[in-house]
Amino acid sequence: MLEGDSSFSLPAEICKPRIAGGWLRGRKLKTYLKISTAAIVLASLGAGAGAAPAFAQQAAEENDRGIEDIVVTATRREESANRVPLAITALGGDTLGDLNITKFDKLIEYLPNVRSASRGPGASSIFIRGLSTDSPGLQIAGTAGAQPTVALYVNDAPASLVGRNLDLYAVDLQRVEVLAGPQGTLFGASAMGGAVRYITNKPDTSEFHAGFNASYAFTKSGDESVAGDAFINVPIIKDKLALRAVFYTDRQGGYIDNVPGTFQMPFNGNVGIAGRLPTGNPLLVMRAIQSCQATATTAVPNCTGSLYTPPTRQVINNDKFVEKNYNDATYRGGRLALTWKVTDDWSLDLMHVRQELDTDGVFDFEPDVGDLKVTKFNENSLRDKVDLSTLTINGRLGALDLIYTGSYMNHRATQVADYAGYSNIGLYLPYYECDRGVYYTAAYNGNIGNTCYAPNKSYQVRNRTKRFTQEFRITTPADKRLRGTFGLFYDNNKLFDNTDWSYLQEAAGFIYRRAPNASVNANDTSVRPVKVGFFNDIQRKDKQFAAYGEASFDIIPEKLTLTGGLRYYNEKASINGSSNGSFGGARGVYNPATGTYSPSATPPAFYNVSANLNQLYADASPAKYTGVLFKGNLTYRIGDGSLVYATYSDGFRPGGFNRRPCRVPSAICPTNADFVRLGTYVPDKVKNYEIGGKFALLNRSLQVNVAAYQIDWSNIQITVFDQNISNQTFTTNLVDARIRGLEGDITWRATDELTLNSAFSYNDSELTKYRKNTQVLRPLGGPLALSPKFQFNARLFWEKELASGLAPFAQVGFHYVGKSISDVIDNVDIRYQASNPTLGYAPSIPVTYNGVLVRPGDVIAPIQAAQELDSYATFSAAFGVSKDEWRIELFGDNLTDERPELYKSGNDGELRTTTSRPRTIGLRFSYKI
Repeated sequence: MLEGDSSFSLPAEICKPRIAGGWLRGRKLKTYLKISTAAIVLASLGAGAGAAPAFAQQAAEENDRGIEDIVVTATRREESANRVPLAITALGGDTLGDLNITKFDKLIEYLPNVRSASRGPGASSIFIRGLSTDSPGLQIAGTAGAQPTVALYVNDAPASLVGRNLDLYAVDLQRVEVLAGPQGTLFGASAMGGAVRYITNKPDTSEFHAGFNASYAFTKSGDESVAGDAFINVPIIKDKLALRAVFYTDRQGGYIDNVPGTFQMPFNGNVGIAGRLPTGNPLLVMRAIQSCQATATTAVPNCTGSLYTPPTRQVINNDKFVEKNYNDATYRGGRLALTWKVTDDWSLDLMHVRQELDTDGVFDFEPDVGDLKVTKFNENSLRDKVDLSTLTINGRLGALDLIYTGSYMNHRATQVADYAGYSNIGLYLPYYECDRGVYYTAAYNGNIGNTCYAPNKSYQVRNRTKRFTQEFRITTPADKRLRGTFGLFYDNNKLFDNTDWSYLQEAAGFIYRRAPNASVNANDTSVRPVKVGFFNDIQRKDKQFAAYGEASFDIIPEKLTLTGGLRYYNEKASINGSSNGSFGGARGVYNPATGTYSPSATPPAFYNVSANLNQLYADASPAKYTGVLFKGNLTYRIGDGSLVYATYSDGFRPGGFNRRPCRVPSAICPTNADFVRLGTYVPDKVKNYEIGGKFALLNRSLQVNVAAYQIDWSNIQITVFDQNISNQTFTTNLVDARIRGLEGDITWRATDELTLNSAFSYNDSELTKYRKNTQVLRPLGGPLALSPKFQFNARLFWEKELASGLAPFAQVGFHYVGKSISDVIDNVDIRYQASNPTLGYAPSIPVTYNGVLVRPGDVIAPIQAAQELDSYATFSAAFGVSKDEWRIELFGDNLTDERPELYKSGNDGELRTTTSRPRTIGLRFSYKI
């Protein structure tokens, strides 16, 4: 939703009769290339001038139903979509309206090479062509999250965020462009998987325009949804100066219920508490049991002989938060754009966008609780705001076109989430929720209790991103045999992360960390709220300078073209601030002079810790990365409107920092030698080999686009939470992978009234090489995350104008996604460690507990990260009528009321599934003048 270019392209599966598009995917490369090359050659024979078979020539004589040619700016200059030798999909403004698309989760239903790891509005990541590994928990995404693999643009302004997708509401757009495959030379960092561009309608200086849309919808077993948007375009000085304003609001009713429930710290998930797993296997035996067996002469509280008394565990309920349909979301915002045509050769465009997104509840449900049901014990909400301002200057000096684009983005997100589920997996939770007698033994004497208190926990994320970019580029005349685009790019991106983890039990004596120590470099020195036990106060900075160029030369004019491009990049990443924590349970601090625990005693320094990142990273920050990306393309044009091409292209994603580096093994550092230095991770890179073709057949009433590719992805950045390695989430370079695929789309205007659009993709991804010695990843040969082998969609659209001026229309859509996995992290089972004196949860020798021997390496708390996502299919339909300025339609989404498994996550200590909104039926009215 912002300002726009004057170009545009369409994908096969979603267009109207006036639209075109493209894509598909595949298998083992040799097989793929043989099949793909054969298909391209056969289509080429049918598309070549003078080579069309008799039936095609006859169809051309009888049929003049050509698909409209569409212009795009994917190559940074205006070109016909069907003459651009790359895989591009675009949805025009009319098509977005026809499909009732206003949000990204709806958009990807019509983009079968695009997937999303989503946990609700404002909390998703985008992936193209299977370049996906995992999605970190939102509570640490700002600090530990890697840069995205897909670049998001609003017009020519970069708008990507770390750890989440900027969830812009799609209204009054000229089009959405999706560029598949590495776009490194023209779009730079984080475009290794591709780029998504929102192109807005620009002010029209020639005449007045206005219009509005309003809709009302019912969701099965959910609340109703109401939406409205309006725009007005006013020429202030005819043909010179114009203003365009857009406003919208959309309240989406909830459909997930927070049902009554109770919870207590479990035996089977927390290794600091004795007990038994449901299967009867022993839970972790802690130092108390070891002491009982190895030191018979030592008095150990609550220990008799070789037995350990399980602690008392308090129970909480969620009575205050029980609510039906509690996951509602509201989008509110607007856009102001001004266009000034200074002269015939120079123009200026100003634009500002403001959006607020408010959500309550969660958008993924707990299958163990019930269909579309959860049990949450604390507040869950998101308050997301973004302001984006852009300035674009277009001009001409002689034969050269000059374009300058400057942008400033200020994004703020405050997210509060229930974190009670962390009790299922957190190794150190007894420190913050239990008496000391639960986990400390012979070394501590006195009455130190044996109770675990209410496991009430929550976290609050406050992220702020400030991003300033500038780009200047020059293009030479497109009609010359040698032509090119050359540019300079600057990006200054700052992310401020303040995240608090609160432990809300009511017992006295717990130690909290509420402000950074005076010795650290703090970005925010304020005192945190009561009950905050941990917090991050971190600033990430990423600066980038790049110079790029891409030139094309017609070896045979209008037939054979060679294109080459390169981009030099200079990246600088830095981190500063502090990571802060506390240790120590109830009943106060141990006083060795009296042998007792006193709530009033001064905590030892160990109990309140602030890690000064400025000092810890003094020798590593800023990290600098430089390199050159290449692109090569050879295109052969066949007849009128068809072509075949071969492409090589590079892409990369910047490196970064974790919140705490490791110099030597310690309580927060790994024992696995391959992971000892976790401070930084380096860029990962892709190399793309691609062949494709675009064919206009049957007198342009049939458009076929295909592409086959292999992508080699090296040094992949993966975010890991494995407490056998470290007790903190970290990102590191772990593995290499290969993706082989085939993608394509078909648009067929069968009659003047009827158009069929379809698209499919086939991906075969696999992990090929481990970069570190680890057991956390899925086996080599396994697929990447969110990379289904097969996806398909189709849309049939019918429209007929009657003599009365009325134009009835109808459409039906089908969307299929094959099975996939949610993560490449497979095995993070917590294991009994034989020797790790820094970790307080494991004894140093094999221990017999109630007659069962626990050996080093035994699994004591199984945690499975990767989850299988089942295949699914959904249907949609709409019908209505339009006349002149108005249009009314009845629409239905998810008509069979499916529960597709879009994403599964256990990041908050509970397994939850993101699914589509249940069956929704609605009415939409539009009016434009």
